[in-house]
Amino acid sequence: MVSNNTILEQFIETENNSNLWNYEINGIHLWPLIRTNIFTYVNNKTKGYCTAHAGINKTNFLKPRFLMNALKTQLFFIANKADYDSLFTTTKRYLSESGRYHDYFYEPYMSLFSKPLIFENSFQGQTKQLWEKEEKYLFDFITLSSAVKAMIELHIKQSKYKKQISEFASLVCQSFSIPDYYAQLNKLLSRRFHSIKYIKSYTNKISGRLDGKIAFIHCASYLSTHGEIIKSLKENGIITVELQHGYVGKEHHAYHYPTGESVSIAKKYLPDYYLTFGKYWNEKIQTPSKVISVGNPSLNKSRDYYEKNCSVDSNSILIISQGIVTPTMVEIAKYLSGAFPERTIIFKLHPGEVPFKERYEELEQYENIKIKTYDNIYELIASTKIIVGYYSTTLFEAMAYSSKRIFVFQNDLIPDSIGYKFSECKELRDAILNTKLGYSTADSSYFWEPDWKSRIAEFLGGLSQK
Repeated sequence: MVSNNTILEQFIETENNSNLWNYEINGIHLWPLIRTNIFTYVNNKTKGYCTAHAGINKTNFLKPRFLMNALKTQLFFIANKADYDSLFTTTKRYLSESGRYHDYFYEPYMSLFSKPLIFENSFQGQTKQLWEKEEKYLFDFITLSSAVKAMIELHIKQSKYKKQISEFASLVCQSFSIPDYYAQLNKLLSRRFHSIKYIKSYTNKISGRLDGKIAFIHCASYLSTHGEIIKSLKENGIITVELQHGYVGKEHHAYHYPTGESVSIAKKYLPDYYLTFGKYWNEKIQTPSKVISVGNPSLNKSRDYYEKNCSVDSNSILIISQGIVTPTMVEIAKYLSGAFPERTIIFKLHPGEVPFKERYEELEQYENIKIKTYDNIYELIASTKIIVGYYSTTLFEAMAYSSKRIFVFQNDLIPDSIGYKFSECKELRDAILNTKLGYSTADSSYFWEPDWKSRIAEFLGGLSQK
């Protein structure tokens, strides 16, 4: 993969040249099952990135709360006969209002439907609360149950597709020059392939209950088992939608796909629609999904609230960490702690990197550094004047607030207009001292559609006329 092209461009060229999209067994294409894993492995290895997100703590599966929610989900598939006007598969993004937890990201969309069916992903095996009367179920049950059934099947009898799966795993590793990944990949691919028929069975049951014929699938474009769920929903006549949930750009594999013959295969596994935060993001991706900008209601609501109700601490600096570059952000925090001993350095971890405590625990020794884990990011932005980061969506969100100074560790994934870019810590210190630097010159509405209600109403209205 030696080329002047970007890592992603090389990746797409390789998947095309090796015809990876064309390999299938019994109508199941193998490449979508592992595409994300391969790109992540190759990209991290090439760029020296850390693992972005901690894996699932499997002991959480044995906790009473998880087991109760799993049982409720199993009973849904056995006995629940109700009909619903929409489906949402969501992730855990909770805020507390007066003691009541709500999904601040998806709730604005759910409120548009009278009877949504919700399957929520746990966070590393943890669930926030028991779901009693709500029409909310555990998404993990579908993937875990399917995986367990596949493992039992493989234990009882030898897979007749073992050789084909092994040969494909070998081809992939050879194509991307990652022979060390073969054993892990072969095992992963086999498990996912044999899980598909069980996942499809669950999806078919859900499809039969959707009178509204619309499904919002979280992270659908990452494929893997999500791709199979999308494919099954489409085959059952369900319109599939994915909501932008974070950063997307020219090096984001989930939103860049090859053109030509392969795109017709990819389209089967990708959502019909991808709804973005604003026009900027539409121009940074290449996907067969129809891309429409609608805005970000959770940002709009939270920004308006906290700008009115939070006082700004001009003596603090907010550092936005990311799992792929935690060591770099830790070094920046340590430097700023010494350079500005009178200031409070707030080190905000991405939720996915919180379990990697060994990466950042040394910051606990610094009196003026405060480590934040699952704190409300919108409140943190509102209460600080200076924000430092790499390419987190938070940097774009900070631009939507009034008079924030944004400093970006040098990379080409963030437009220069967002704030001031620096290459080393001393440069960052000097830039912070220069009170004229760091202010965004970009038009916020280009990134964040301001009128979400009319945009989403227009989108849903268009679907109803089809």
